[in-house]
Formats: sequence, C-alpha cells, structure tokens
Amino acid sequence: MSSSAQNPSGLQLLRGLLRQYPFVWKNFRHYFQNLYRREVRRTNIVAPYAAVFYTTHKCNLECKYCTQKEPDVFSQELPTDQTIRLLRIIRRETDSILFTGGEPLLRVDIQELVEAAKREIGFRSVLLVTNGTLLHKRQRLLEALDGLIVSLDSLTPEPEIPLSKSGVVPRVLENLELAKSRMPSPRSITISSVIEEWNIREIDRILEFCREQGFVFSTQTALHEKMPNLRLRQNPEYQALVKKIIERRRASAQPINGTPKLLRTLLEFGDFQCFPTMFPRVYPNGDVFYPCEPLKKIGGNLLREGSFRKVFARGRKLYGDIPDCKGICYLFGNVISSYYVKDFWGLAGDSIR
Repeated sequence: MSSSAQNPSGLQLLRGLLRQYPFVWKNFRHYFQNLYRREVRRTNIVAPYAAVFYTTHKCNLECKYCTQKEPDVFSQELPTDQTIRLLRIIRRETDSILFTGGEPLLRVDIQELVEAAKREIGFRSVLLVTNGTLLHKRQRLLEALDGLIVSLDSLTPEPEIPLSKSGVVPRVLENLELAKSRMPSPRSITISSVIEEWNIREIDRILEFCREQGFVFSTQTALHEKMPNLRLRQNPEYQALVKKIIERRRASAQPINGTPKLLRTLLEFGDFQCFPTMFPRVYPNGDVFYPCEPLKKIGGNLLREGSFRKVFARGRKLYGDIPDCKGICYLFGNVISSYYVKDFWGLAGDSIR
C-alpha cells in the first residue's frame, strides 16, 4: 500500500468526507459543537447525533442475550398520536432516528410511525432494527426507510429451537430477499450479528453471505449481565474471525460497519471513552436514560421536559456528570461515540482509506 493511501492529504480527506458522508455539514457542525462543550464548558454531555427509540419491549423470539424482554426499567407504549408527538420533540435536536425494540414490527402502528417520521416530521435518516421474521407483514414501511438492519446470528436452521434466531432462519432469508427487491440498493440493508462462543463459524458464514448479497456487515460481541465475554480473547477461532473482518474492511473488500481501528477496539476489547448522550436511548413512554441504559437511571421524560437538553441537565443534577466507566460494555454505538468525539479526524481519515 502506498504512503498516500495510508496517510491521505487534507484535500483527499475532505474529498473523501464529501463523497462518503451524506450529512457532511451535520458531521462538522456536531464535531465543533461538542468540542466547545468539552473544552469550554468542561462536560462530557455531548449533543445527540441520532436517537434510539425503543418502540416496544415485546418480542416474538427469546434470544438469551437480549435485555429488552424483561428490562430493568420498564415503560408502557404510548398511543400513536402521543408517540408521533414524542418523535416531533426528538426531531428538534437530531435528524436521525433508529427504531428498535423488542421487535418493533410487533407494534400494530409501526408503519404509521415510520412513515410519519420520514414524511411528516422530516427525519433525514430513518433506520429500523428487526429480527426479520415479520417483514412480509409490514412491507409498506420499507418505502419510508433509509436503512433496514436485520439481526442474524446463524445461517444454519435449527427448527427444534423455534423461538431462537436459528429457528427462524428460512423465514428471515425469504424476507431479506423481499427487502432487497423493495429497498433502493443492497447497501440499504445491514446484517447485524452478535458473536458468542457457539456461533463463531456461523458469523464467518454470515460475513460471506453479506459479501455475496451486497449487504453491509455489522457485528459486536454478546453481552451477558451487561458485560462482554472476555474469554474470547483466548479463543483462536475468534481471533482469526476478527482478523478476517478487520482485513476485509481495511482492503474495502466488502461493506463493513466501522473503521479498522474502531473494529479492533470493539472486537479486541480495547480502551475507549464513552459519550452515551450522543445516541440517547428513548423508551416507549418517552423516558430517556442518563447517562446510559446499563446504569438503569432515567434522566427525565421528553414529553414532560420537552428536549434532550433539559433531560440531560436534569439527569446531571440528579446523578452528576457522566462517569468514566472505562468502556466496559463494548456496544457499537458507544465505541463509535468515543472515536467521533475524541478522534474525529482519525475516524474520518480511517474511513476513506
């Protein structure tokens, strides 16, 4: 590899940013806004970049690593009109939203919510995470999505375990074909895979499947009791898989979420500093976690407070500034928040190599 490819010039960096970031102005504005907050106001409470909205806690599967079937902090779903009101409040401070759950497609009004977010409220980026089992019953929402994220942890069907992701593989694969035919391009679809000790070889197969289909591949390790499995560090198969993922991303051999440096931190459990308010998590009733979900503290409710800014201020008053937790959760969003805030230019340069 040439030195210019390894170390892009300033002009190459800017051209790469313009080419690869559809919201380049948002990225620069957000970066300097947060630089001011950290360096002048001396706080790690950064502005929201994208909101994560939990539409429901309900799910039709029983993945053992899921934290949402019986969450530590529970909240009730709001009626459609109040949920749309909640989405309007979210839109005042961010133009990107991720619908998740539970399984969001279990909500009877999910198509109305997604369409309202995109067409009435004006979110520029509307993403949805699903296990993929019900897409054939909610096809209309595909037309309002900018990106679909389907979670998949195996390609080998295991019908004897009907409520696992492995047990529903045939249906998910059928629905992925359906989504591929309805979405603008295969890159509009991301396959999100959670790595455990039992499915390392399956994740390798999913990586190949994404390459063949043109889907984006995204991964992280599973959490149990909010903690990652550090035994994977000593697992040769896991280490080989991580090396393969990073090398493919470095060579741009296929679309993979994250930069090589970020993926190394994420999958090799390196040090990072989390800035959780960059991706605030909003529960179905409008409650917002402060500073993050694993700490189980609610900063306030958006319908009562009216803004993330006020929720974070209330949370800081109640619980103090964001603690230095030494980055123990290894969730993709939390790791990328570290790179975005602490190493924005390195992240940008790494992204265009």
